[in-house]
Amino acid sequence: MIQEITFGKIHIGETHPVVIIAEAAVEHLGSLQVAKRMADAAKEAGADIIKFQMHMQEEMIPHSIRFFGGDMDDVLNIYNLSTEDHRELIQYCKQIGIQYLCTPFCAAAADALDQIGAEAYKTGSGELTNIPMQRHIAQKGKPMIVSTGMATIEEIQETVAALREENATFMLTHCTSAYPPQYEQIHLRFIPKLKERFGVLVGHSDHTPDIYTAIAAVAIGARVIEKHFTLSRTLKGPDHHVSLEPHELKQMVEAIRKVEAALGDKKLIHEDELPVRSWAHHSVVSVQNIPADTLIQPQMVAVKRPGGGIPAKFLEQVYGRRTKRELPKHTLLRWEDIE
Repeated sequence: MIQEITFGKIHIGETHPVVIIAEAAVEHLGSLQVAKRMADAAKEAGADIIKFQMHMQEEMIPHSIRFFGGDMDDVLNIYNLSTEDHRELIQYCKQIGIQYLCTPFCAAAADALDQIGAEAYKTGSGELTNIPMQRHIAQKGKPMIVSTGMATIEEIQETVAALREENATFMLTHCTSAYPPQYEQIHLRFIPKLKERFGVLVGHSDHTPDIYTAIAAVAIGARVIEKHFTLSRTLKGPDHHVSLEPHELKQMVEAIRKVEAALGDKKLIHEDELPVRSWAHHSVVSVQNIPADTLIQPQMVAVKRPGGGIPAKFLEQVYGRRTKRELPKHTLLRWEDIE
């Protein structure tokens, strides 16, 4: 039995609806009010979780990181939220009915989140191989969602082994840590392979600029979808080029709900199909007037729509049978019409 993940009002499992995470990252641009507006918008779009990030600059070598958003220190000097801001966000998310989640980028940030009441952790792909940090978080006894971008299968194995030694409750998310990745780099069919290899729930953290691969991931078994989110790409936040706007997030949520509703695995004749079946199937039909007490010859009958008569598959069994009554042209033959 694969272990389910539960925190707050969130239930992640194979029998639960797919959980959708709106990754706010630092698209709030350092404004608590914008962060709250993002929570509102994510809730309105139908997301289950809004996720933020907690950075602590003292845990990085100064001005050592340049990424697609610029110098990391310069970005965080402008965009970082305080621990108290996060405390307020936790309460605000509870108030409006969306689950708060956060990614800590160091053990100190994980401690701060623990102290202010965070109910679970999402670790980024960059932290996958930071096994001391993974153990540190696991020892807090709260559920973990662990991203696996830019890692080898051996590195994933090492982290999974460490988490299991700590008796952690965790799941993995498949990820390609390019911003954005090429579609050929995403390899969605690895999602069920991750599940089979490690016996855990698997989600998909998607960095494409659109919704298609996230929807496809649901069809192939992802139980969580994480997607970057912004109020508007015109704000030019660090992740704006791979972030969905509210109307796009809503479209993705609606598409996912429709796709997961369609993922049954049985072949049934549904009640809604019965009216179509009645006219779309074919029957044995007389193509000329056939008198009573006549041996039916092949040229007298054919297969035509609608259904309701002798099914088409029995055409040859009708040949040579004797009619019990007169069968005018275009009559749907029934078994009671022949001997």
